[in-house]
Amino acid sequence: MAKQVSLIKLEGNVGDLSFFKSKTIGFQARMKTGVSGDRIATDPAFARTRENGSEFGRAQQYGKLLRDLLRDVLFQNSDSKFSQRLASRFLKVIQSDTKSARGERVLTPQNLVMLQHLECNDRTKLGDISLVPISLDYDRVSGDGILESMGLIPHLNIAKLQGATHVRYTIVLQEFNGDDSDQRPVINRSSYISLRENTPMDLQLVANLQADSDRSVLLLAGMEYFQLVNGAYYPLSNGQYNALTIKRVYVP
Repeated sequence: MAKQVSLIKLEGNVGDLSFFKSKTIGFQARMKTGVSGDRIATDPAFARTRENGSEFGRAQQYGKLLRDLLRDVLFQNSDSKFSQRLASRFLKVIQSDTKSARGERVLTPQNLVMLQHLECNDRTKLGDISLVPISLDYDRVSGDGILESMGLIPHLNIAKLQGATHVRYTIVLQEFNGDDSDQRPVINRSSYISLRENTPMDLQLVANLQADSDRSVLLLAGMEYFQLVNGAYYPLSNGQYNALTIKRVYVP
């Protein structure tokens, strides 16, 4: 690597040279390296690279589309790396297309089951904080999605979090075929449940999605922590201890 030793201080590019300032050494210069974008786009030797890039880009697009649809529920219930995990799952979905050529493979509804059990917040899993079984189901005919937890005793069956006074359960139904015609999600949240409650309760949440037998439906379930202060409920710790999971995927 060349070192700038004269009084001339340069930053930027000149031909194949790139000039920059190092925090420890000062001004330096180095030769550009790597393969040009034009060569990658046209050289037959990089055909596989182009194929992989095309499918990876498609996975990113599907991931962004789903995240945009679920924005309202992801806001306090996902971590900073969820978009990467989601794109990785979508890439597996795309690569499972057995009919299209490499580089042209697409999302097929039957393979969306690979999204099942994907955690939106990898720091917290629903089963780790809600300590009794939760039943989930979706009826493709009626469009009803149901979350149930029977005999729930909040004081005993919900993990404690310092500062938390209440929790709220959520069920989400999201139609997804990977195009612009996907409906907005249907979200239903429970009332605020006190963590001091010792009386058994039967929790049931129902969400209804306009049924379409030709489209896949994602069922998400989650739980959020809150603190009650002067009659208002405040989310705790920017949602980092909340849980939200793609629990089921129902395909045509």
